[in-house]
Amino acid sequence: MERTVHSRWQDKAVQWCLAHCYGAFLVFTAYLWLLASPAVNAQPSIQTPATHSAAVVLAKPTRQAVVLDAQTLELDVFQHASYWIDDQNTSSPATTLGDMLAKANAGQAVFRPAEAASSHHINGKVLWWQFSLQASDLQARWLLELGSPLVDDVRLYWRGADGQWLSLSSGDVVPRKLWPLPTRLPTFALNTLSSAPTTYFLRVENARFPVSFPMTIYRDSVYLKAHQAEQMLLGAFAGMLSLILLTSFVYAAARREQSLVALSVYSLTLGLFGLANTGLAPLYIWNDSPILADRLNYVFAALTAAIGPWLVRSVVRPVIRFRLTNILLASLSVALIFCAALELYFPTMASYRLLNLATFAAIVYVYSMIALTWQRQEAITRWVALCFAPVTLAAMPMVLRNLGAMPDNWLTAYGVPVAALIELPLLLFVLLGRSNTRRETIARTAGLPTKDALTGLPNMPRFLHHFGGSIRRAERFGHSYGLLLVELTNYGWYVKEHGSNMADRALILTSTRLQQQVREVDMVCRLDASNFVIVVEGACTPTQLTKLAARISASAQAPGSILPVGAALRLSICCALMPTSDSQTAGEDAHSQLAWMIAAAEATPVAQRKLVRSVGF
Repeated sequence: MERTVHSRWQDKAVQWCLAHCYGAFLVFTAYLWLLASPAVNAQPSIQTPATHSAAVVLAKPTRQAVVLDAQTLELDVFQHASYWIDDQNTSSPATTLGDMLAKANAGQAVFRPAEAASSHHINGKVLWWQFSLQASDLQARWLLELGSPLVDDVRLYWRGADGQWLSLSSGDVVPRKLWPLPTRLPTFALNTLSSAPTTYFLRVENARFPVSFPMTIYRDSVYLKAHQAEQMLLGAFAGMLSLILLTSFVYAAARREQSLVALSVYSLTLGLFGLANTGLAPLYIWNDSPILADRLNYVFAALTAAIGPWLVRSVVRPVIRFRLTNILLASLSVALIFCAALELYFPTMASYRLLNLATFAAIVYVYSMIALTWQRQEAITRWVALCFAPVTLAAMPMVLRNLGAMPDNWLTAYGVPVAALIELPLLLFVLLGRSNTRRETIARTAGLPTKDALTGLPNMPRFLHHFGGSIRRAERFGHSYGLLLVELTNYGWYVKEHGSNMADRALILTSTRLQQQVREVDMVCRLDASNFVIVVEGACTPTQLTKLAARISASAQAPGSILPVGAALRLSICCALMPTSDSQTAGEDAHSQLAWMIAAAEATPVAQRKLVRSVGF
C-alpha cells in the first residue's frame, strides 16, 4: 500500500525535529569539550554547627555594607560579597569559624570580590562567603535564599547584640524538617538586621560536583509571591507526573506488554529523579533522613540510565547481532545498578565518575540501537529517537554544571523535569498507538476463520450456519423472515477511476452503513467482491422489509470522508419475504434458499432493476 501524504509529512516533521535536536546536542558537546575541567578527587568532612566566642577579632570586611531600604525587593548577593577557599579542611567543629578569622587577621585568608555566580571546586575544601548588610527599613523582614537543593553543608554566622557568634545550619547534613525554614532550597531569615552594618559569613561544604548556586536576598512579601508561583509550577509537574505514572501502570497491568512495563518503571525512576533533583522529594517524602536527601538523587539517576536502554530495546527490537546487544545491555545495566548501590552505601569520587561514564554509555547504547534499526524505515524508531532527545539535551547543562563549566541556573534546576513532561506523554502516546495497532492486528488474525478480512463481517460458513438457524426457527414458529441482497453497483467505477485501494474503502464504508441500519440479531455477510446479503431475524411484514431497504438505500447517499469528493455509494437492493413457495421447492437448507434468492435477483434484466425491488411480493 502506498504511503499517504499525511504519513510522509509526519516523517519529514520527525526528521526535521531530530536534525535540530542533534545539532543542539553537538553544540552542547563541543561546549563541554572546550570548557569542562576535572574536579578534585577528595572527600569532604561533614561538621555540625556551633556557637563561637567573641574573643576573636573580626577581620575588616572587603566590601561596603549594602543598605536594604524600602525600594529594595530582591538583591543579588554576589555583587556585594567576597569569597575565600580554605584548602585545609582539618579544623574541628568547635574552632572552624575561629580558625578562619585567625587566618584572616594573619593575612592567610584573603577574601576576593565576586561579581557573579561562578563554579568553585571545593571537594575536600571549605568555601567562605563574606558580606555586610544594614537595613534602613526596620519593619521589613529579609530572607537569604541559596539557589540549589543539592548542597551538603551550609552554615550562616553573624555576631549577635551581646557579642556572641550565632549560627544557622542547613544542607543535606541536616534533616529538612530541622532546617531554619523547612523549604525546598536552603533559606535563612535575617532577623537581626539593624541600621548598623552586620557582617555575615557563609560556610559551604560540598562533595564531588562544584558549587555554583546563586545567592539572593528577598523581601518577605516578594519571597512569598515567588515561592507561591514556584510551588504551583512544581505542583503541576508532580501532578502531571502522577497522572502519567498512573496511566502507564494501568495500561501495563491491563495489557502486559514488555514495552509498557518498561515505560512504567522508566517513568517512575525518571520522575523520582526529577523530584529529588528539584528538592521536592527531600522536602516532602524523606525529610527526616539526611543520608537519603544526599544520595538518592544519584541513585535514581543511575536507575533511570539503566531502565532507558531496556525501554528502547523493547520498542525497536534490533535484529542485528541480537545476542551481542543483549550481552551489552545486561552488562551496562549491571554496571549502573552497581553504581546505584555504591552511591547509596559508599559514595566516593570514583563512584561518581563511574556513574557519569555509565550514564554516557547508556545514551550511546540507546542511539546505537536506534541507528541499527533506522534502515527498517519504521516510524516507531524515529518517534523513540525524537522522544529521548529532550531528556538527552536537558542532561547536558547538568553535566556542564557538574564539571564546573557553567553555574547553577534555571536549565540545571528545571531542565530535566520540563524535558520529562515532554518525553513521557509523547512516549506513552506512541507506545499506546503501537499497542492498539498490534491488538487490532491480533484481533483481526484471531477472527480470520470466522470473519471477512477486509470488512470484518461474518464470512460465508458462519453466515450459512446462522441462516440455517433462522430457517429452522421460522419453520418452528410459523413466521416469515427477510432476506436482502445488496450490490455496490459502482464498485467497478471506483476500481477504474481511483484504484483498488479506494474501491476497498467503498466496500468498508458500505459494510459500515449496512451494520448501522440492521438490528443486533440480524446478520450481514459479504458474498463476493461487490455483493452483500442480509438475513432479517424474526417475524416481519413486506412493509417493514421495504422500509429497511429504503433506509439502507438512503444511508448510502450520505457523503463519506474516506471517499473522493463528490463520490457516493450506489446500491441496488433486492428484498424477499422468505420462505416462498418457489424457494421451498429449491430446498429447505440454507445453501438452497440463498441460491434461489441469488438466481431470482439476477433474473431481473439489468435495465429494469431499481434501487429497491422485491421478489415474491
